[in-house]
Amino acid sequence: MAKKARTGHHSHQDSERAIAKNTAAEARAKAAVRDVQSLSAKTRGMQQKAQAKRG
Repeated sequence: MAKKARTGHHSHQDSERAIAKNTAAEARAKAAVRDVQSLSAKTRGMQQKAQAKRG
């Protein structure tokens, strides 16, 4: 891979942007995990309710 030629940018700006991107990605991942957990809990509750009606 060829390195990009620097165009006068400071290198720390790139790292700050990368860090911001990482934290945003982590936040999205955590939110997705939370949604999946709440969804599975909801479906479990719905299944239990349906079973109670049947039984």
